[in-house]
Amino acid sequence: MTEVFVDKTLDLCDVFRSLIDKEQHHSGGAENGSVKNNDSVVLDMSLWLGRAALDMMTIICFQINLDVLGTGSHSQGKGPGDKGEEQKERGRESDELYPALEELFGTNDLNFSLLFWKSWIPLVRLWTLDESSHKIERCHGMIRTLAKKLIKEREKEILAGSVDEETRDLLTLLTRATMEKVNKDRMMSLDEACEQISTYFVAGQETSAAAVTWGLHSLSNDQAVQTRLREELDTVGTDHPTKEQLDGLPYLDLVVREMLRLHSPGAWIEREATKDDVIPFEKPFTDRHGNVRQHLPISKGDWIRISIRAINCQEEVWGPDAREFNPERWRDPPKAVSTMPGLIQQQMSFSTGPKSCIGYKFGLMQMKAMIFCLIRAFEFEPAIPKEMVIRRSLAVSRPMIKGQVNQGTQLPMRIRRRVR
Repeated sequence: MTEVFVDKTLDLCDVFRSLIDKEQHHSGGAENGSVKNNDSVVLDMSLWLGRAALDMMTIICFQINLDVLGTGSHSQGKGPGDKGEEQKERGRESDELYPALEELFGTNDLNFSLLFWKSWIPLVRLWTLDESSHKIERCHGMIRTLAKKLIKEREKEILAGSVDEETRDLLTLLTRATMEKVNKDRMMSLDEACEQISTYFVAGQETSAAAVTWGLHSLSNDQAVQTRLREELDTVGTDHPTKEQLDGLPYLDLVVREMLRLHSPGAWIEREATKDDVIPFEKPFTDRHGNVRQHLPISKGDWIRISIRAINCQEEVWGPDAREFNPERWRDPPKAVSTMPGLIQQQMSFSTGPKSCIGYKFGLMQMKAMIFCLIRAFEFEPAIPKEMVIRRSLAVSRPMIKGQVNQGTQLPMRIRRRVR
């Protein structure tokens, strides 16, 4: 898994070097989301990191290299049945898939008020003539079509005996679960398997790409931290680190933890109450009617929304600099942090409890590998003032530019090649 993360990020580094080397011209800059300036180039990092993350996810989960980046020089992504012609077809599919995901999660023209009421009131769901519903159904349909195709192709490979019995990638497991000839109990329908794949496309690509994008944004605005991190990464004598080498870099671990605390990809989580209960408050408060409230009564079936960012950035817990990027805080966290819930140390970025994120180890290693390769290869600087970058929650917390929200997700940064 670590090898795929590293190899695909090295592919991304090759793309960046190519863009830096190209002469500036209007059509090329517009097409690649880049603007050339002397020895550096301004790139929309949310765009490029999203492409790389999608390639990583499809290789690891489905053993298929969509090659959204357009270069596979380092990657080891061919699945059991991938041949030359099928790889060309993968290229055509990737040309459609990433734009569909970007259209769905990277724009700001969805009617979120209507979508909110649809999620809470079943009767409102009957209204499907709005543009937001059309866009979601169109993009979701494209993902479902690709998912069905992948499952049918893998089913043929399994029946032909070209897939080893020990193969355990997600696509093979889901395909086996739908096959009556392999699984008589038929644990999962084809539609259910397709929905699982759709979920992984979103959860496995959007969250990691957003986390690293925000992380690089913080590093670009704190050159001291970036330099210190780079100095530690340079102590590793290879561009292809192992999992053990990445886990053995203490300052990288601090930086990644702080990235997740300050820039949790998910803004909130929702849970449904399975029984009547009460939620106690840490501190009583007086409501607008003058009543002192010590707890919140909830009924079975109520939905509770929990703000991850609010928990991760409480000044009462983290201090007055709770909303600032400071990896050093993890060397000696405040005592109040010890009581904070979370799947990883003292933060809610991967949720907590029995429904916490099952891919948190995947996400942590992906972030470490991507940061390792990118910071060793390039220097990152802000391309726009920090205060111009705003946060919008579109399934995940995505960056947008103040005054350009209608252009959707974007976070331009200036990168320059390191001279060692």
